[in-house]
Amino acid sequence: MKRIHLIYIMVAMLGFVSCIEPPLHLPGQDLAVDVQVAQTELNLVWDNEVQIEHEWYYGWDLKDDSIWGGLAYPHPSSYEVYRYYKGDDPLAKHSGVDVFTIDNNRFRRYFQFGYYDMLFYSNIDSQDGTQVLVIKESADSVIATTTGTRGLSRSILNASRADEGDAPLGVLNQPEIFYACYSENVYISPDLKDYEYDPVENVYIKHLQAELRPLVYIYLVQFILLNNDDGRIKGINGNAAISSMAASTNLYTGHTSNQPTLVYFNTRMKENREVEGKMCDVFGGKLTTFGLCDNEPYTRSGAPYAGTRSNLSNIVYYDLVWNNDQVKTYQADVTSQMQANSHGGIITIWIDCSKLTPPDSSGSEGGGSLFIPTLEDYDEVEWNIDI
Repeated sequence: MKRIHLIYIMVAMLGFVSCIEPPLHLPGQDLAVDVQVAQTELNLVWDNEVQIEHEWYYGWDLKDDSIWGGLAYPHPSSYEVYRYYKGDDPLAKHSGVDVFTIDNNRFRRYFQFGYYDMLFYSNIDSQDGTQVLVIKESADSVIATTTGTRGLSRSILNASRADEGDAPLGVLNQPEIFYACYSENVYISPDLKDYEYDPVENVYIKHLQAELRPLVYIYLVQFILLNNDDGRIKGINGNAAISSMAASTNLYTGHTSNQPTLVYFNTRMKENREVEGKMCDVFGGKLTTFGLCDNEPYTRSGAPYAGTRSNLSNIVYYDLVWNNDQVKTYQADVTSQMQANSHGGIITIWIDCSKLTPPDSSGSEGGGSLFIPTLEDYDEVEWNIDI
């Protein structure tokens, strides 16, 4: 089963070594604090077993696993902790932050009496060791986005905009899976009644329950090639992208940004897969994304989209290789599927090969792939060179 985990933060106030319950430090002094992070199971983020059994034709083998990793949400191995001290005012703004890493689910830190906000997010364990997730900090937020990737022709970028107010950002890489939780107004009290005393460890323990949520969602995207008995479609080159996905997300709230962007992903072809009793060629892959624009964080599986940007169209662009070795980019509208599964799920694109318009045989090399920029795509670029 695919699970995320619930964090229990037990803040333990260290006292004197004694058989008697030790007093806390006087107000205003630093406290030695032992925080334990205990992992327990939480409900599934995405209960995809039924979908995979009945709707997922592409399958998943060892090669898929080596390319994209498994279908499950990975288990975090360590966490970054942001600790904001607000003194006696729970409404105070953040004026400073203490940042540190939990490597073994246990750490010791000094706390003062008063209010704290605490952010936990999991560190990234990317398969190839190259992290594309970028964490940007400001005085009142922590935002996650990703690095950019390969260029596309201007036509695909312009076609992905909802309106003139949405300037294309280019193409972003898929973010790695990670989780976060944000606890506000954690009160460190001088009153012993607010703590549980552990006579064995000789510590006072404060319990704080915080829910760790994924901020990146998994979509399994599959393309079913119908009526390709004559072999007109020879294969794929692996290029695919989806438009109008959120460019970033807020680690405090889990709410995604209003800014749409294209997200690039790879695909792989499998021949002769059984689809509804027929043998078809199927290609597909795993897409990870912050989700749809202006979207609430995960609350339950299958929750429909309830944001304000339902006018955005989610268009999937993909390349097909014809039997004459020419390549052409096609597109499919998956908006309804994405909005029906706003926090991940299976996206299926049915392609009737008998109705596809072939690439222009007189075209330039590349055959009309929008994933290969041409000279015209750079005709408005200005180069500023310092000498």
